Formats: sequence, C-alpha cells, structure tokens
Amino acid sequence: MSDTPETDQRIYVELWISFTSLIRSYVAAHDIGRPVGRALVDDGEDGRLTVRTDRKILTVVYDAATGKGTWGIFADDPGPERELNEGSFQIDTESMVEFSDRKGRLELEIAAEAFTAKIFDEE
Repeated sequence: MSDTPETDQRIYVELWISFTSLIRSYVAAHDIGRPVGRALVDDGEDGRLTVRTDRKILTVVYDAATGKGTWGIFADDPGPERELNEGSFQIDTESMVEFSDRKGRLELEIAAEAFTAKIFDEE
C-alpha cells in the first residue's frame, strides 16, 4: 500500500500506461494470426482507450485519481452504434484488476488479455 493519495495517483497513472501497452500488444499479436482485417487501437492517452475491429468497438475510460474505470463493447454496424455489453473495473496499487462481471481479482496481464478476448469474441 502507498503512503498518500498523491502517491496512489502516480501509481495509477503508471499502471494505466502499462495496462494500455499490454492491451495494444495483445491486439497486435492477435492481428498477426488473422488472415484478414486488422484492429485499430489508439494510444490510450487522457484515460481513454479505443479498440476497433471490423465488427466491434471496445471503449475503456479510466480515472487515474481513483484507479477506477468503465468499459463498453459496441457493434460497429452501419448506422448508429449499438451497445452490446458494459461494465466497470478497478486497478489497485498492487497491479490487480477487479472486473464488475467477474469474481475475484486478476493480474494486470491477465486483465489485458480479458479485454482483448472481449473484442475478439474469445471469452
């Protein structure tokens, strides 16, 4: 555990950077094995990350002050986007992630894989 809320916030910022890097890496690795189509991933700045495939969009919003975030999966059909699923998560200062739709806590790397699975239908 850290000493102050200020220290926690610095840790949460660094954890977000690590988390988004892992998600981008897992998406890139998944793309290597895909015969067609590519996923687009933004840089995750300002506490927002978007992953877009040919059929779905994953949005992740994170608050570095609290370590809490939300996510949503949307259908990327012509016309208005349609929300397929949503939830929340929290990253603690020990690099463990708790999802609203799962029991228990996951290590940061496993949580990044879980997000990648959500967008590629591999749950």
